[in-house]
Order: sequence, then structure tokens, then C-alpha cells
Amino acid sequence: MKKLFLLFVIIIPMVSSCQEHLSREYAKKVIIERRNYPIPYTYEITKSFIKDMQSSGRGVSIVLGEDEFKEKEQVIYQFESAGLIQLKKTPKREESTAFLLGTNVRTWTQVNVSLTEAGRKYLVEENEGLYVVRLWEIDLKEITGIQEFTEQKIASVDYTIFNKNITPFGTIFSDKNDIDRKSASFSLYDDGWRIQ
Repeated sequence: MKKLFLLFVIIIPMVSSCQEHLSREYAKKVIIERRNYPIPYTYEITKSFIKDMQSSGRGVSIVLGEDEFKEKEQVIYQFESAGLIQLKKTPKREESTAFLLGTNVRTWTQVNVSLTEAGRKYLVEENEGLYVVRLWEIDLKEITGIQEFTEQKIASVDYTIFNKNITPFGTIFSDKNDIDRKSASFSLYDDGWRIQ
């Protein structure tokens, strides 16, 4: 009986100390569940742009406001070159006459964007003004380190994430192959480790 008691005295502390250690496998499983990896990464494409808006009158020509198309022009043209979208450009013109100012002429180009059949394969969402397309999925690559603080009953877990399942929309972006570093905090409770 004494031998059995001694066995319990030795084994129970060993088992409980093993349960207190945060393993890489467990940390990875919990982070994936809590952060919902893999995460779809998307891009919004506006269905309609105003391009090259100008106004002229009395020999003066000015640009009115920002060109909506400029900011995403390079990306849009690359999507078009890849056969993922089609652009329909329609020149517009409007004249107005004022007594003292004379005739004022406004010109601009209306650019309408539509997805091709190839582009529609990666459509996540569509509403009246936008297409939302998938670029890739972000997933957890590996746990790179765990630092436990025994007295405080906390741990810091470092891990890396990467992009996978890159679509033709995603291939034009320079950050498609990036690997980023992240961290997560865990706390030790009586029932085990929990992510914060």
C-alpha cells in the first residue's frame, strides 16, 4: 500500500507539470480555431469610375477635383490585361452658358468595369457599386517560439502567417509571397491554457 501511495505522490506532480507546459501543437490548434485561419483576403473593385474630368470656358481649362480612376488605374489595367475584367469607356460632354461667363464645357470619361467569366470564378460578393474578389487565403505557417512566464501563469506565442491559394487577381500584387510575424497571449487556468 505504501508503494502505491509513493507512486501516486511521484506521478501526480509529474502529470500536472506536463499539463502546465504549453505545447506548439496545442498553441497552433487554438490559434487556428480562435483566429479562424485560413482567412480569405479580398480586394474591392469599383464598378464605375470618372476619368479625366475637365472644365473649360473663356480660354481657361482646369481639372475639377480628383480623378477617381488614378488611384487604382495600374491595378485595374493589370486585371484587364489578365482577362479578369473588361472596361467600357464612354466619353461625356456637357455645355452650360452663363450670361457673363460665356459657355462652359465639361468633359469626362465614364469607365464601367465588368468581370469576365474568368474573373467571376473569384467573386466573393457583389453589390450595386462593387465587386469583391478573392486574392488569396492567409493561413498560419508555424509556431516559431513559446515563452512561458511560470509565476504569472502566462505565455507569449510567436508564429508566422503566409498567403496560399493565390488567385489570378492576387498574382499582380508584390506582397503575395510575404510571410508575416504575429504573436498571441495565453493564460494558464485550472483547466489548462486559454488564448487571450
